[in-house]
Amino acid sequence: MILSHIVAVSENEVIGKDNTLLWHFPEDMAYFKKRTTGKIMIMGRKTFDSFKKPLPKRFHIVISRSNLDSQDENVKYVNSLSDAYALAEKMTLAGQWPEEVMIVGGGQIYKESMKDTDFLYITRIPGDYNGDTFYSLKLPPEFMIAFSQFSENVPGLRYEIWSKEQKES
Repeated sequence: MILSHIVAVSENEVIGKDNTLLWHFPEDMAYFKKRTTGKIMIMGRKTFDSFKKPLPKRFHIVISRSNLDSQDENVKYVNSLSDAYALAEKMTLAGQWPEEVMIVGGGQIYKESMKDTDFLYITRIPGDYNGDTFYSLKLPPEFMIAFSQFSENVPGLRYEIWSKEQKES
């Protein structure tokens, strides 16, 4: 299983406020859709709630301290990040979903999962925002930039892919 973060973050490391995004760039929304469609997504309950409804053609593993249940076949609640990993691993090994699993937020889930993550898909949002949820851009030293491209349509908007350096055994 390959674990990847996908996140849009401002210059001052803000990713949201009051459980909402503070910017709207259709191009970045399309990028998120392209990168996550057909895959398992792991997220916290507040992030899931911010979607308003399950996103099509994706499986949602939602971490919640409450014992919640979903009637939607593409939504499963779990109690911890380790439970989310176990379920995603089971589903990818069974061939139901691709090997890459996307971690889509929120701030605490990103923080807890950083040590386990193989790739980071970071959209750099130009400007500073007043928010209450953050993503540290002080990336661990084992991550190396693999790709960086500025948007042709939005000045300052930049897409980056970071990969974890593989240690030889």
